Amino acid sequence: MAANVASPSVIAIDVAILVPDQVAEPARTINRALAAGRTDALRLDSTHLPHITLAQQFVERVRFDELWRALDGLLRHAPALPLRVAGVTFEHGTVQFAIDPAADLLRLHDAVIQALEPFEAPGGGPDAFQADGETIRPRDVAWVRNFRSQASCARFRPHVTLGHADRAPDAVPIDFVAKVAAACHLGRFCTCRTVLRQWRLR
Repeated sequence: MAANVASPSVIAIDVAILVPDQVAEPARTINRALAAGRTDALRLDSTHLPHITLAQQFVERVRFDELWRALDGLLRHAPALPLRVAGVTFEHGTVQFAIDPAADLLRLHDAVIQALEPFEAPGGGPDAFQADGETIRPRDVAWVRNFRSQASCARFRPHVTLGHADRAPDAVPIDFVAKVAAACHLGRFCTCRTVLRQWRLR
């Protein structure tokens, strides 16, 4: 665990699918084009990981061991997920790879949401994020705080965020198998930064 994770008492986390290179590389290529010439753009690189969010929330750092035990029981024997990038979507200025909502992915999302619920910490602000010199936005804090009510279960829309633009670029569908889940410390734009714990899907 990175040293800067240990200072705040509440941490913004993302339990996510880390996508394989066949998805991550096209995601980074599109991201570089979208971010060109912009100093404040969302970046996808070795420390900003392309991912499919399963759940986001604030968790007290002192409860990490409990949380890992709960997620170990859920994810240690979870199957690898055959998934598909259906194409690129554009919504309110955000460009995304849309992921087909496969039944196994939806079931895993529901299970992770339920497993995380007892660990949800009240509050949580910018200091709960991994900043590394980047400014954490109020909307980053609000998104994590409201994820359960506004983006989970019936409102869950699996995707890989690519960046921001005025329109969606072209992309071809990609079939892939997701084999890695992780709990990550969140950064600006709710990007996955430091991997706190990782699971290999079977």
